[in-house]
This record gives sequence, structure tokens and C-alpha cells, in this order.
Amino acid sequence: MRYERVSYMRGINDRFINDLKNGPLLFFLSQARNNPSICLEVRKDYINLYYKGGRALKIIQNKRSYSFYFDSKYCLNKGNDKNFEYFNSLNHSDCKSFIDSFPLILEEMDSWFKCNPKPEREFQHNLIKKNQKQLIVTDIEYAGKTNDKGFRLDMIGLNRSEAGYQVIIFENKFGTGAISGKAGIGKHYLDIVNILSNPEVREDLISSVVNIANNKTELGLIELPMKKQEIKDVEILFLIAGFNEKSRSLANEVNSIHKSLPARVCIVKPEETALDYSMAKDLFTY
Repeated sequence: MRYERVSYMRGINDRFINDLKNGPLLFFLSQARNNPSICLEVRKDYINLYYKGGRALKIIQNKRSYSFYFDSKYCLNKGNDKNFEYFNSLNHSDCKSFIDSFPLILEEMDSWFKCNPKPEREFQHNLIKKNQKQLIVTDIEYAGKTNDKGFRLDMIGLNRSEAGYQVIIFENKFGTGAISGKAGIGKHYLDIVNILSNPEVREDLISSVVNIANNKTELGLIELPMKKQEIKDVEILFLIAGFNEKSRSLANEVNSIHKSLPARVCIVKPEETALDYSMAKDLFTY
């Protein structure tokens, strides 16, 4: 049986972009441009609108129209589930219904977040909104597959330098307790090294960053028209929020890692979401 590689490269086409800028989807692009709690993330032939770190709406491009999906779980377990059936009853192809219902979607998500706070997700969301100039977060929850095993990266982005652009792979850690263990820094470092060691997966990742940067530039979300040849290298960044500086957990974890690719680390407070990449340190000198 002939093996056919599946590409996970992200990006949307000109029709989708035009419908967001000037067509039936303009409302949703306006939300991402003007509401600091909403961001628009490009996937492969679809987009997600995130609200305070949770997905408010998924919009999929079909041959002649679009489909809209809201996860009605946000209506449950808050003491008032009356809108659960309402959202399940909506026609997924009816754009106007989801425009009219969008304020209610945000209300339901606010109520759900009060009962189910997700500080890590909100931290990630603020990183996206606050880093769109020198250091640019282009995507969150980047998914792919290498060696028949799926993977997901917290964030990917770009750093501008005099030599060109660096693709940055972010691994976010929230709190001292997230440094070590089965999902600690050592495990994630090895996973990222394996991803970057696969030429086809690395190529998809770099192409996705370029496509997304150009898509978002056309949508007026960032100002970064670029070409693939401007990418000079790929770097790994561990971003740690709310870390107890007196703890030895990070130093102990770093000592257990076999270094094969360089990596950096940046320790911030949870409210410090506008990043200065020049402040990141070599992980292996920590």
C-alpha cells in the first residue's frame, strides 16, 4: 500500500478572506479586531473565534457556504441550562442566527468561566492579544502528526530580528507545579525535538506560520506580509508564569534533559503578557 502523507499546513483561501473582510462574515472579523477578549485563529480551511481562551465559534468553509459551531457545553452546569437546547436547535448553515446569537454565546461563556475558571487559558489568550508587533503569536493549539503520533503545541509565532524571522515554538507552563512530572519541561522538550527532527512536519509548521501571518495581515489583524525565505531558524521557548523563584524544580528538570537543540526560557508573572523576547535566557544555563 502506498503511503500518502497528510499535510497539516494551516491557511484559508481568498474567498474566505474576502467574505471576512467585505462579505457575510464581516461581523466576526470586526469582533476579533475590536474586542480585546476575542481573537481569530486560522486553521486548515476553517477559523476559530476564541473568547477569553475558550472557543466561542468555529466557522468552516464549504463549497458555497459556511458552517457555524458553538460548543453548547458552555450552557451546562451553571445552575441554568435553558439555552443548551436553543443552541443545539440552530441551523449550522445560518450565518445570521449565529450573528444574532453571538452576544448570548459570550454571556453563556462568562457564566461558565465563573464556575469553571481557566487562568492558564486566559493567560494564553492575553499573550496572543498583547504580542502582535516585535514578537508575534500567530497561532495557538497547533496540531499535527509525526511518526503516526499526534501532537499539539501550545503556541507558535515569529520573532523579528535584523537577520530575518525566527519561528518560535512556545510551551507554556503555569505555576511551579507544572515544571516537572509526566507533562513537565523535559517531556515537552523531547517531544518538540522529535517534531522538528521530522523534515516534512517541520516544513508544514514553517509554512503554516507564513500562511497564517499573511492571512492575518490581509485581515488587518497584524502587519506582517512575509515570504518563507525570510525564515532563518526555529527556536524553542518555555514560557513560565507564576513560578516560585526559590524553587529548585526548574534547575533539577533542566539537569535531567539531554540537550540536542537549543531552547530558551522566560519567567513572567501571570499579568505580564507583553513579552520582550530579548529577556529570554538559555534554558540550559538556568
